[in-house]
Amino acid sequence: MIELPPPNQPPWPGPAEVRGRRGAALVATAVVLVLVVGVALVNGRRNRDSAARQAADRVQQQTTAPSSRPSPEITPGPGGGQAEQLPVVACPEIRDEQSRLGYRCIDNGLRQDFSDINLGLRIALNQEVEPGWVISEGSGNPRSLASPPSNDTVGFRQNRNAAGPALPSADQVRDEVRRRTLLALALGYGDNPSSRSLAQRTKSFGGVQGFELVTEITINPVYRARRNLTARIERLWTVGLPTTAGVSIFMLSIPDNRADLWPKAEATVGTVHVL
Repeated sequence: MIELPPPNQPPWPGPAEVRGRRGAALVATAVVLVLVVGVALVNGRRNRDSAARQAADRVQQQTTAPSSRPSPEITPGPGGGQAEQLPVVACPEIRDEQSRLGYRCIDNGLRQDFSDINLGLRIALNQEVEPGWVISEGSGNPRSLASPPSNDTVGFRQNRNAAGPALPSADQVRDEVRRRTLLALALGYGDNPSSRSLAQRTKSFGGVQGFELVTEITINPVYRARRNLTARIERLWTVGLPTTAGVSIFMLSIPDNRADLWPKAEATVGTVHVL
């Protein structure tokens, strides 16, 4: 097994204030509505100071009941550009047409949320397991990133030739999966989490060769105490597949207060396929 680089040394700049893990991108959108737009795009879904928490509560009171089907939402384009309308998706089967991926939900209680612009997930589904912490599942492609983690982000949407659409190589898929995992560690798990790789492998998903990385993340005890979290460990599954959109990414993160879902995770990951 190959250890991931220390999460506190990501290969791209990232302000410390975005390192909270409130999985709902509803928080990011609430900040967009209440605070300055430029700040919101950085703070995203996982940092919740007291003002953001109050704003999120006000927005949640205006949304539909959890049991209802979510309405389409508007999400900022990359870099805060032109907004686009998100398609409505619902468990148990998810189709992300833009990223060209389909997959099943780990739990049918997950509900569609706003796009996670920090992790580059255009389709985001969440379920709160305790205040300030969630199960999260979703997908995206290089165009979903508000701030790409490096200049090497692989995008092939416009790169076509007579033989058909160009696709990323196996090495590019593997490297993008590793970058996205590092991005999640830097932005999603508080201050100075530790991590170890449980598995990383080339794998066939619906007949398409992709790459899977499974990471176990230990949340910093000081951060946990400050946020009153019972979750101590989280497992993160990151899958990359070559598509005409580029390296399309699927992510599934489950904290140990829902460790009962860990044995089911690999089967759920196995449902990922190219549309």
